[in-house]
Amino acid sequence: MRRDFLNLKALKRSAIKHHCNKQLAIYEKAHEMLKEGWKTKDIDTEEIMSIASKFPQLNVKVMIGGDIFIKSKRDTWIIKDESRFLTLYHKDIVQMKSKDTYHVQDVFYDLDFALASIVAHDDHSMGIKTRELVHIKQMAYEGS
Repeated sequence: MRRDFLNLKALKRSAIKHHCNKQLAIYEKAHEMLKEGWKTKDIDTEEIMSIASKFPQLNVKVMIGGDIFIKSKRDTWIIKDESRFLTLYHKDIVQMKSKDTYHVQDVFYDLDFALASIVAHDDHSMGIKTRELVHIKQMAYEGS
Protein backbone atom coordinates (compact mmCIF):
# COMPACT_ATOMS: atom_id res chain seq x y z
CA MET A 1 0.00 0.00 0.00
CA ARG A 2 1.31 3.45 -0.89
CA ARG A 3 1.67 5.78 2.10
CA ASP A 4 0.02 9.20 1.88
CA PHE A 5 -0.36 11.86 4.51
CA LEU A 6 -3.52 13.76 5.36
CA ASN A 7 -2.90 17.47 5.74
CA LEU A 8 -4.06 17.81 9.36
CA LYS A 9 -3.41 21.55 9.52
CA ALA A 10 -5.66 22.12 6.51
CA LEU A 11 -8.34 19.89 8.04
CA LYS A 12 -8.22 21.86 11.29
CA ARG A 13 -8.35 25.23 9.47
CA SER A 14 -11.33 24.07 7.42
CA ALA A 15 -13.13 22.81 10.54
CA ILE A 16 -12.63 26.13 12.31
CA LYS A 17 -13.54 28.21 9.23
CA HIS A 18 -16.75 26.27 8.57
CA HIS A 19 -17.60 25.67 12.26
CA CYS A 20 -17.69 21.93 11.57
CA ASN A 21 -17.54 19.86 14.74
CA LYS A 22 -17.28 16.59 12.76
CA GLN A 23 -14.10 17.75 10.98
CA LEU A 24 -12.66 19.00 14.24
CA ALA A 25 -13.37 15.63 15.89
CA ILE A 26 -11.60 13.84 13.00
CA TYR A 27 -8.63 16.20 13.35
CA GLU A 28 -8.42 15.54 17.09
CA LYS A 29 -8.69 11.76 16.61
CA ALA A 30 -5.94 11.76 13.94
CA HIS A 31 -3.75 14.06 16.02
CA GLU A 32 -4.11 11.72 19.01
CA MET A 33 -3.08 8.75 16.83
CA LEU A 34 0.02 10.67 15.77
CA LYS A 35 0.90 11.50 19.38
CA GLU A 36 0.54 7.84 20.35
CA GLY A 37 3.03 6.90 17.62
CA TRP A 38 0.60 4.47 16.00
CA LYS A 39 1.55 2.98 12.61
CA THR A 40 -0.76 1.15 10.26
CA LYS A 41 -0.03 -2.45 9.35
CA ASP A 42 1.51 -2.73 5.89
CA ILE A 43 -0.87 -5.05 4.00
CA ASP A 44 -0.83 -6.25 0.41
CA THR A 45 -3.65 -6.54 -2.12
CA GLU A 46 -4.34 -10.18 -1.23
CA GLU A 47 -4.79 -9.34 2.47
CA ILE A 48 -7.02 -6.37 1.61
CA MET A 49 -9.28 -8.55 -0.54
CA SER A 50 -9.37 -11.22 2.17
CA ILE A 51 -10.61 -8.67 4.71
CA ALA A 52 -13.06 -7.22 2.16
CA SER A 53 -14.54 -10.68 1.53
CA LYS A 54 -16.16 -10.44 5.00
CA PHE A 55 -18.33 -7.63 3.60
CA PRO A 56 -20.05 -9.00 0.46
CA GLN A 57 -22.30 -5.93 0.25
CA LEU A 58 -19.23 -3.83 -0.65
CA ASN A 59 -17.53 -3.77 -4.05
CA VAL A 60 -13.84 -3.32 -3.20
CA LYS A 61 -10.99 -2.65 -5.63
CA VAL A 62 -7.35 -1.95 -4.86
CA MET A 63 -6.07 0.73 -7.20
CA ILE A 64 -2.54 1.16 -8.54
CA GLY A 65 -0.61 2.80 -5.72
CA GLY A 66 -2.60 1.01 -3.01
CA ASP A 67 -5.62 3.25 -2.54
CA ILE A 68 -8.77 1.24 -1.89
CA PHE A 69 -11.89 2.18 -3.86
CA ILE A 70 -15.22 1.01 -2.43
CA LYS A 71 -18.70 1.15 -3.92
CA SER A 72 -21.34 0.50 -1.29
CA LYS A 73 -25.12 0.21 -1.68
CA ARG A 74 -25.43 3.95 -1.35
CA ASP A 75 -22.11 5.80 -1.84
CA THR A 76 -18.52 5.64 -3.03
CA TRP A 77 -15.50 5.64 -0.75
CA ILE A 78 -11.71 5.75 -0.87
CA ILE A 79 -9.41 4.52 1.87
CA LYS A 80 -5.86 5.87 1.90
CA ASP A 81 -3.05 4.63 4.07
CA GLU A 82 -1.58 7.71 5.76
CA SER A 83 1.14 5.65 7.51
CA ARG A 84 -0.17 6.49 11.00
CA PHE A 85 -3.84 5.79 10.26
CA LEU A 86 -6.24 4.97 7.44
CA THR A 87 -8.27 7.91 6.14
CA LEU A 88 -11.76 7.20 4.84
CA TYR A 89 -12.98 9.59 2.14
CA HIS A 90 -16.69 9.67 1.29
CA LYS A 91 -18.66 10.84 -1.71
CA ASP A 92 -22.46 10.89 -1.56
CA ILE A 93 -24.57 9.64 -4.38
CA VAL A 94 -27.72 11.74 -4.33
CA GLN A 95 -30.66 10.55 -6.45
CA MET A 96 -28.33 8.50 -8.65
CA LYS A 97 -26.09 11.53 -9.25
CA SER A 98 -22.69 11.70 -7.65
CA LYS A 99 -21.55 14.83 -5.80
CA ASP A 100 -18.36 16.35 -7.18
CA THR A 101 -15.80 15.78 -4.44
CA TYR A 102 -14.79 13.42 -1.68
CA HIS A 103 -14.61 14.63 1.90
CA VAL A 104 -12.86 13.13 4.92
CA GLN A 105 -15.36 10.92 6.72
CA ASP A 106 -13.15 9.50 9.48
CA VAL A 107 -9.77 7.98 10.36
CA PHE A 108 -9.19 4.40 11.50
CA TYR A 109 -6.53 2.14 12.96
CA ASP A 110 -7.42 -0.81 10.73
CA LEU A 111 -9.23 -1.83 7.58
CA ASP A 112 -11.70 -4.23 9.21
CA PHE A 113 -13.30 -1.48 11.28
CA ALA A 114 -13.28 1.00 8.38
CA LEU A 115 -15.20 -1.42 6.14
CA ALA A 116 -17.66 -2.32 8.91
CA SER A 117 -18.26 1.41 9.43
CA ILE A 118 -19.12 1.83 5.74
CA VAL A 119 -21.75 -0.93 6.00
CA ALA A 120 -23.15 0.65 9.17
CA HIS A 121 -23.23 4.09 7.46
CA ASP A 122 -25.19 2.71 4.51
CA ASP A 123 -27.68 0.89 6.72
CA HIS A 124 -28.23 4.02 8.78
CA SER A 125 -28.55 6.26 5.68
CA MET A 126 -31.14 3.95 4.17
CA GLY A 127 -33.10 3.69 7.42
CA ILE A 128 -32.45 -0.05 7.72
CA LYS A 129 -30.59 -0.16 11.01
CA THR A 130 -28.64 2.05 13.36
CA ARG A 131 -25.72 0.27 15.00
CA GLU A 132 -23.99 1.04 18.27
CA LEU A 133 -20.17 1.02 18.34
CA VAL A 134 -20.11 -2.42 19.96
CA HIS A 135 -22.12 -3.87 17.05
CA ILE A 136 -19.82 -2.32 14.47
CA LYS A 137 -16.85 -3.87 16.29
CA GLN A 138 -18.60 -7.26 16.29
CA MET A 139 -19.22 -6.97 12.55
CA ALA A 140 -15.57 -6.03 11.96
CA TYR A 141 -13.84 -8.61 14.12
CA GLU A 142 -16.29 -11.45 14.62
CA GLY A 143 -17.90 -11.51 11.21
CA SER A 144 -21.42 -10.85 12.53
